[in-house]
Amino acid sequence: MKALCIAGLWLVCASFSGAQATTVPDFADFTKSSSEHIINPIEKPFQVYSVAGTIRTERSGDALAEVLFEIEGPGTTRKIRHARTDKHGHFRISRVPRGTYRFKATLEGFQSVMGTIIVSDSKGASGEMAIHMSIGL
Repeated sequence: MKALCIAGLWLVCASFSGAQATTVPDFADFTKSSSEHIINPIEKPFQVYSVAGTIRTERSGDALAEVLFEIEGPGTTRKIRHARTDKHGHFRISRVPRGTYRFKATLEGFQSVMGTIIVSDSKGASGEMAIHMSIGL
C-alpha cells in the first residue's frame, strides 16, 4: 500500500487479495517534509525494549544521517517525541514508557516510512529497529 498527499488530501493505493481494506492513520501531528509525496507503511509492528535503531537506504544499505524519527503515543495520546539520526544512521529516544506508539521517519528527498512500535519488556521484544528508506519520486 502507498499513500500520496496532494494539496493536503491523502490518496491511498493498495492491492487487495481479499476483502480486507486498510486505512491510513491521521499523520497530521507528524512533521511533513516539503518533498514528501509517498509514505511507505511497515505492516508488522516493531516490538522493542527501547526506542532505538538504525535507518539506512533501501538500495545500498548506506547509513542515513539527519533523518527525523518521530513517535506519537502511547495509544491515542498525541504527544510527539523525536530524534535525528547521527552520521551512522543511529537514533535513540530515551525514557519511553511501555505502550504502543505510531512512528514516522522523514528525510528530504526520500520516501517517508510509518509504522507501529510496541515498547515492552516481554520475551518477544528486541533491542533495536532496522528501518530502510527509498529515494523519493
